[in-house]
Amino acid sequence: MKVWSWLFISFIAGLTVALDLWIIQGRHVPLIWALFIIPCLVFIHLYPTWKAAVCIGLFFSSIKYGIELTIGHWSSSEAIYLIGGSIMNAAIFYTAAFFRVRYEVVLGELRKLTHVDALTGLHNRRFFEEHMIKSVDENKKIPPLLILLDLDHFKKINDTHGHVCGDLVLKKAGGVIRSSLRASDVVVRLGGEEFAVVCSNTQMEEGISVADRIIQNVEKLNVVYKEKQVAVTISAGIAVYEGEDIQGFIDKADRALYEAKRSGRNRLVVS
Repeated sequence: MKVWSWLFISFIAGLTVALDLWIIQGRHVPLIWALFIIPCLVFIHLYPTWKAAVCIGLFFSSIKYGIELTIGHWSSSEAIYLIGGSIMNAAIFYTAAFFRVRYEVVLGELRKLTHVDALTGLHNRRFFEEHMIKSVDENKKIPPLLILLDLDHFKKINDTHGHVCGDLVLKKAGGVIRSSLRASDVVVRLGGEEFAVVCSNTQMEEGISVADRIIQNVEKLNVVYKEKQVAVTISAGIAVYEGEDIQGFIDKADRALYEAKRSGRNRLVVS
């Protein structure tokens, strides 16, 4: 798509210059330069930033005025048409650029909202599904690791202390998990009391160290609700990607998590 857009930009720009230099045979026809607004609009569609808008505007203006100054011998009416046309084109272009850039900003904010869990502020399952595909595709030399985490006895916490307390535990646990990670790790709340951590370019030993750190830090978590201490622990299962489909990769980590739950909780099991 970008290749065709660049070809179109080049064609219209070249056509405009050709019309001015060849067809008019040295005479000034300032309105021909209005065609430059077309490649400018295509360019801002491809690169919706103010920096791009200013640069492309200056680039085509320099071509226009460079050629007109080379031809020379302007009449006063031609000069008025040229400058007036430039002002009109600039007004149209930068108005369009404003809405295009604003649209991109709003779209980015909406995209971010669709990828964030409202309760914990962590990434959500939708982001997780997209990130897993990207992580598997981009990490060929060192396959990614997946750590699945599940808060222990969370239903009991909800039943004993209420859902407000449960939400508090989820928020605090999510914060502790995030603070236990490295800059390259990605944490996600999958739903309920289940979390996931994707580790890119990470050996298994490093991944185990990350998971153990999470388990230890969650166990140290201080949650007090209505003057009562609420004990919180978490279980984890870790797996390395070995060429299976993504669901198979997730299932492998999930089986390790199930074994951690079955064998006593508050521990890590390696797939």
